[in-house]
Amino acid sequence: MAKKDTRNYETIFILDSAADEDKIESQIQKYVNFLTKNESEVVNIDRWGRRKFAYPIKKKHTGYYVSIEFTSGAGIIAKLDRTYHLDDNVLRYLTVSYDRKTMAERKTYFEKKQIEQAAKEQEIAEESAEQESADESPVESSSEENKV
Repeated sequence: MAKKDTRNYETIFILDSAADEDKIESQIQKYVNFLTKNESEVVNIDRWGRRKFAYPIKKKHTGYYVSIEFTSGAGIIAKLDRTYHLDDNVLRYLTVSYDRKTMAERKTYFEKKQIEQAAKEQEIAEESAEQESADESPVESSSEENKV
């Protein structure tokens, strides 16, 4: 999608968590299909999962959070809002637009976060390797002490 009027959007919606996993997955796929049918390009789908609300929403205390990042023209937002409003399974929704500066900041943030996560995983792997070697060493030295 190389049109000049395309923008980057993120839509976050909360589904009723009383539904089973298959129904939730079909709801997510419904909105992904809606976006692709309306000439949008889905960039990322992030399932946050079930979470407890700070206060009841439509007499519900938990919901299933989903975030979809996409690029599209401005006309899709009104259609998407109407679709959310008509769906009884959607408890709340929010769609935001990102400018170029924000997208660049997000990209650098997530790259930095990914590097930090990789370093943390490597540190944990090194610590576990040291722990295993430390656990093996006292066994050998204790048998030598018993001989003396």
